[in-house]
Amino acid sequence: MNQAPEFLIEDRQHDSIRRLAHVFDLERRDFLKLLGGGVLVGISASSPAQESGGAHRQDSEGNIPDSLAAWIHIAEDDAITVNTGKVEIGQNIRTSLAQQVAEELRVPISAIQLVMADTALTPFDAGTFGSRTTPIMGHQLRNAATTARELLIEMAAQRWQSDPATLSAADGKITNTKTQQSITYGELAKGQQLARTIPADPAVTPAKDWRIAGTSVAKVNGRAFATGSHRYTSDLTRPGMLYGKVLRPSAFHATLISLDASAAEKIPSTKLVHDGDFVGIAAPDEYTATRALNALRAQWKIMPQP
Repeated sequence: MNQAPEFLIEDRQHDSIRRLAHVFDLERRDFLKLLGGGVLVGISASSPAQESGGAHRQDSEGNIPDSLAAWIHIAEDDAITVNTGKVEIGQNIRTSLAQQVAEELRVPISAIQLVMADTALTPFDAGTFGSRTTPIMGHQLRNAATTARELLIEMAAQRWQSDPATLSAADGKITNTKTQQSITYGELAKGQQLARTIPADPAVTPAKDWRIAGTSVAKVNGRAFATGSHRYTSDLTRPGMLYGKVLRPSAFHATLISLDASAAEKIPSTKLVHDGDFVGIAAPDEYTATRALNALRAQWKIMPQP
């Protein structure tokens, strides 16, 4: 497995972003008694194994997957699916990441379908914050796409018993520059997992030779964003879902001295979650949760700040 320290120390590089240090000591029976039946959407204390990405998490030593199959899949119909734990929240990374993959695979950007933050499919990711997507995830996906391109060339060379140096990748096909024989990526991959380890430093395309990456292109799914039909995480609902709000102190490492939740508890259908220094509200809608949170009166002991 390749070390990926930048993924693991993203939050340490930004002093303004800290993980919630509180760990709940709550039995499942007490949790269900507290919140009742339903789904709670909010912020929770988590270990790295609980963050975005489920199918291909980092291993026990903190490494992210170096398996090509964890990041890219090519179907028999030539559909190219790329997995990332990053989230599109309006910053247009669905477009910029697709550009980088398209550049290395030598396909149009329209050929790339990104699966973003699907916790059943995508590899581990520390989160979408701190302007880290382009320098970190962009680099990772460029390496994966470059490895995929080289693998496809090797597969075609073996199929044709040809010198890989005489083969080129373009428009979703591998072509023998001498014979003009060609085969599509889908015909080569056949929908199977791409069995290859991503090297630490593959031969990615130099920026001076970019034709897609770094250029001005139409925003992927731009019409959906402009018309409001695109669904963000905040647009999703589930039966019985609750909305969570966490009470934050004004400084890092503050400890709770006192809490008056009497006004918040009078608001119908709200649940107070209080465990040590952690205080939160669960409610059937965001407005009610926010209203209850604003009704809380807390006193904090503020530690000296750096």
